[in-house]
Amino acid sequence: MSSDSHNYGSLKPKDNPKDKLLDLNVNEDDNKATTNRFSYNHIGLTSIEANERLEKFGKNELPEEIIPKWYIFVSLLWQPMPIMIWIAAIIELAISNYLDMGILLIIQFANASIGFYETTKAGDAVAALKASLKPEATVKRDGKWRAIDASNVVPGDLVLLACGCAIPADSRINDNVKRTIDVDQSQLTGESLPVTMYSKSQCMMGSTVVRGEVEATVEFTGADTFFGKTAALLKSESELSNLQYLLIDIMLVLVGLSLTLCSIVFIYLVRDNSVIDALSFTVILMIASIPLAIEIVTTTTLALGSKELSNEGAIVTRLSAIEDMAGMSILCSDKTGTLTLNKMQIQDYTPVYKEGESQYSILRYAAMAAKWSEPPKDALDTLVLTSVDMESLNDIELLDHMPFDPTVKRTEGTVRDTKTDV
Repeated sequence: MSSDSHNYGSLKPKDNPKDKLLDLNVNEDDNKATTNRFSYNHIGLTSIEANERLEKFGKNELPEEIIPKWYIFVSLLWQPMPIMIWIAAIIELAISNYLDMGILLIIQFANASIGFYETTKAGDAVAALKASLKPEATVKRDGKWRAIDASNVVPGDLVLLACGCAIPADSRINDNVKRTIDVDQSQLTGESLPVTMYSKSQCMMGSTVVRGEVEATVEFTGADTFFGKTAALLKSESELSNLQYLLIDIMLVLVGLSLTLCSIVFIYLVRDNSVIDALSFTVILMIASIPLAIEIVTTTTLALGSKELSNEGAIVTRLSAIEDMAGMSILCSDKTGTLTLNKMQIQDYTPVYKEGESQYSILRYAAMAAKWSEPPKDALDTLVLTSVDMESLNDIELLDHMPFDPTVKRTEGTVRDTKTDV
C-alpha cells in the first residue's frame, strides 16, 4: 500500500441527491475495491474528511419540521376566541373607550404569554429527552474504532455492524468480508424472519443486526436513505384531533349564541340610550359571556401533562395525543420478552465452580471474548469492560473473534499472551 493510501477518493454531491454515491477517484494501490460507482472503504476516514463530508451531505437524520417560537406565539393571538377580543378592542377604540381597550389587550397578551410559556417549556423538555435517546454508531476514524452520535455518520464511513446494533445508515457490507450477518428488517418490510446478508449486500437504515459482525461502508445518509424516502412519502399534513374538533364546536355554539343575544340587547338598549353607550355595554356583555381563554387553558393543561410525561421518559410529539391516549381503555402491544432498563450489574458475591479461578480471572476471559479494545456494543459488553482490569490486558493480542451467535449463545476470542507467547 502506498504512503498516500489514505487519499481514497472524494465525495461530490450530485445534481440529484438520490444518485449520491462515492466517486471512484482511487489509485490501483489504494486499500480499496470498487464496484461500478460505489467505492468500498477498508481503512476508515480521517476526522478532517469526515467533517468535510458532513458539511457537504448534512447530518444523518431525517428532516424534522420545527415550528418557530415566534409563530407559536402569533398563533395563540389568532384563534377564534382571541379574534373576538381583537374585534372588541377595535370597537372600544372606535368609540374612544381607551381604558376598556387597554384592559382587553392586557387580557389578550396575558393569555397568549401563559400559553406560549407552557407550550415551549414542554417542547424544550421533549427535545432534551430526544437528545438523550440518540443512537450511537461504531465507526473507524483516524485509524481507531470509536462510538459516535449516529447523526454524524457520513457517506464513505467504515462502520461496524455487530449483533444487537441498529444500522445507522444505508450501507454495503465490504467486499472482502467472508462472514455473514442476520438482519431484522421488520420495520421496513414487515418480514418477521431475519434476512441473511453477505458480502456486498445492502443493509438499510432502520433495521437491526440480530446475529454476526461485519464491517460495512456507508452509502446513503439522512433523507437519501430508503427509510428517509419512505418517511417523506408517508408524511401527511397535520390533522385536528378529537379534542380540537370538540373545542371548535363549543366555541362556534357559544359565539353564535352570544352574538345573537348581544344583538338583541343592543337593539333594546339603543332605543333608550346613545349608540356609544349601548355598544360599550354590549361589548362588555359579549366578552363576559364567551370563555375567551378556553383554548389557552386547554393548551396549557396539555403542555403541563407533556412535561410530566417527559419526566417519566415518554416523548410527546403532539399535545392533543395526550387526550387521545387518555380516552383509550385497552392498549395492545406485540412486545415480546421483558421491558428492562438495558443495564446490568454484577453482584459482589460471584460463585466460581472451578478451582483456581475467581471473579477477576473470569472477567478477564470475558473481556478477551468481547473485543476489549473497541467500544462496548451492548449492556453485557458494558458490564464486562467497565468491571475488568483493563491494564492487565495490555499484553494480550487478539488473533480471531467470533461475534455472538444465538445458536451457540456465546462469543469467542482467540488470543495470545505476548509475554509468554501462549
